[in-house]
Amino acid sequence: MKKKILRIISAGILSMSLCFANVSAVSADEAAPQTITGEAQIQQVESSSSEDTQKTDSEDISEDSEQGMEKPSETESVSSTSSVSEDEDTENSEPQSKAEDTETVTEAVQVSSDVENLVSAAAHITDCSSDQVAEISQKIENVQNTMDSLSEDEQDILSDSREALDNAAIAVESFQNPVSDQHFLAGDGEHMNSFRYINGQSVTEALEDVSQEGAAIEAYANGESDTVVQGLKDGTISVNTADKTDLQTEAGAADSQSILLGTKDTKEGIDVSQFQGKIDWAAVKKAGVKFAIIRCGFGDNDSSQDDTKWEFNVAECEKYGIPYGVYLYSYAIDTQGAKREAAHVLRLIKGHSLALPVYLDMEDNTQYKAGKSMIVSIANTFCSTIREAGYDAGVYSSTSWWNSVLSPIAYDTTIYQWVAEWKSSSVHASARYQMWQYDSTGKVSGITQNVVDKDRWYGDFPAAIGESPSRTSDGTGISYQAHVQKIGWESKTRCNGETSGTVGQSLRLEAIRIGISGNSNVGVAYQTYVENIGWQNQVSNWETAGTTGQGLRMEAIKICLTGADAARYDVYYRVQVEKIGWMGWAKNGNAAGTQGYGCRMEAIQIILVDKGAEAPSSDGAAVSDAFRGRTNNVSYSVHVQHFGWQEDITDGDTAGTTGRSLRLEAIQISSPLADIQYRTHIQKIGWQNGWTDEGNVSGTTGKSLRMEAIQIRLTGASASQYDIYYRVHLQHIGWTDWASNGAPCGSTGYSYRMEAIQIVLVNKGGSAPGSTSRAFYSR
Repeated sequence: MKKKILRIISAGILSMSLCFANVSAVSADEAAPQTITGEAQIQQVESSSSEDTQKTDSEDISEDSEQGMEKPSETESVSSTSSVSEDEDTENSEPQSKAEDTETVTEAVQVSSDVENLVSAAAHITDCSSDQVAEISQKIENVQNTMDSLSEDEQDILSDSREALDNAAIAVESFQNPVSDQHFLAGDGEHMNSFRYINGQSVTEALEDVSQEGAAIEAYANGESDTVVQGLKDGTISVNTADKTDLQTEAGAADSQSILLGTKDTKEGIDVSQFQGKIDWAAVKKAGVKFAIIRCGFGDNDSSQDDTKWEFNVAECEKYGIPYGVYLYSYAIDTQGAKREAAHVLRLIKGHSLALPVYLDMEDNTQYKAGKSMIVSIANTFCSTIREAGYDAGVYSSTSWWNSVLSPIAYDTTIYQWVAEWKSSSVHASARYQMWQYDSTGKVSGITQNVVDKDRWYGDFPAAIGESPSRTSDGTGISYQAHVQKIGWESKTRCNGETSGTVGQSLRLEAIRIGISGNSNVGVAYQTYVENIGWQNQVSNWETAGTTGQGLRMEAIKICLTGADAARYDVYYRVQVEKIGWMGWAKNGNAAGTQGYGCRMEAIQIILVDKGAEAPSSDGAAVSDAFRGRTNNVSYSVHVQHFGWQEDITDGDTAGTTGRSLRLEAIQISSPLADIQYRTHIQKIGWQNGWTDEGNVSGTTGKSLRMEAIQIRLTGASASQYDIYYRVHLQHIGWTDWASNGAPCGSTGYSYRMEAIQIVLVNKGGSAPGSTSRAFYSR
């Protein structure tokens, strides 16, 4: 039977003879000041020796005094939730006779302390070396043997402690000898071993039981009445020490994440499983709970692994309008297991409308044995599978795991991050988290069986899946996620016509990922037109198109369907473009956006419909056309250090790079209107012999030689019809002024590399694009 979690301290209350201040209720934050892990726990267990067990009662009291523990005086009574009569206090002849056997009494008290240390150590076994794990295992066996030698009464008092110790032994054994396959179908409560569970039992609950029984065995040793001993054991008499103080922050208090996000908009919620029994969700909502994360199951995709309260909990949350997400306790030790666990979740959430993400609970010690690289692969595989199905995906774990094994994805904004760190005023995880599990011993009206985890969500909830239903008759849908200037990857996957990107904020789209859900026989392929690059190669099925980290805008996009069932659907898409606004809808591989105008895409909407279905509404579109491509007067392509040939650039747009210290090595120029020739000044070569005709290469490739200057001229009738202007971005100088009609532009004698170029064709005598005062540097 589970006991009360908190024991309130009061004047004259009985204190425990062994110093439990060194080990508090286990916390998900190993950095918490009163949690002992690893070697420190081993050393504390080792401190109990045969010599210690021979101490007299007076020696015990003296030692406790040195450790700052308060002992009641002979005249102090033990307080309880119900008053204890003087007769009960004085009728101690039999218990006091037990205290005469000081060796046995001290041994029982020491056993209780050792159990608490060993349970905490088992919960933090991943922090220990293999030698330390073996030592913990041996200590557990020694204490088990000692418990067997205790009196029947003492064994009865320490019954929950024995169960916790036996569970710790199983947890350590499973860590030392993980089962690679069978764990996927392990029964709930038979295999969970982590910072939260010892063989399926809550670590917090186990440690509370052990701590209460420690107080009871202390009272028994001191000759207190059976009523007092039993009251301490079952929690009707409460004991507390200073180290048990609840440090959790109050709801709405500012913490590091609210400061980071620039918001005090936090929402208080809970996460639940069958462990909480049958919940009165009406009472929970009335108590002010704003959201819930519901466990749907654990491990592999088998109905025996479903949480027995999943269907009830999800139905009640929907009934009472409580926003919810889900989590699955993970046993996956490879990516195939991750895919099966994703399938497990998707089977259970089908037909439900989640307002919050789907989380993978990563904490089991068998996963830790799989290694950091595999753990990251498991997380990525699970989350990508969930996202492809149209849901937001995330990972739950402790601060320790986020800072060590999960650190490679700690700042991945495509993955929602949920951190467990209890009894702390802030989170110490290196993660860009949206949710904090700050308490594991919460009490909430409507939950009477066991305690409940409390969580805090930062900012607004994502839009619920289901608010943008599929537009196809069979439920097949399309989802997408954009990388946005100053924001990065959007935290939420959009789907079925939702707007991805921003409107009215002048932020460019830089990259995009697209996927199909609901029909494995249809896929999606797409390509983007990118600043300084042009049309990229086509990618497919949630691969990245565009660029990240380069500050380059997407200007246009083409999307088409692939696979055996592609002919069953049409894909429509439209984009919001700088200076234009929303454009018309493109369809099935046609271009949307602009080319040749240098305008950024700022937002996109994509819709999948049945073949031949009516096109989406054009409400809000600024223009009816989906794509605008400017007629090229002059086009040019450059060969760039590290990159090779870039796509064609037109009419004054920038070819090459700026701010990256990369040299131009070669160039090609052409025009449908004019006849063009050009020549370049090359490192170690100088001005190349002769002029190059349009469409041919001037410069070098494969030799790592920089272009330093260029001349461009018109020939024949073109020379009397047009002027050609050009300027270059030069190392140490930046943009030069404009040269024209064969004049040199760049530098000679300085060894400065050309890094970028712009070329413009204008009608004869027309205005120059800018200053022409100094385009060339020579010495």
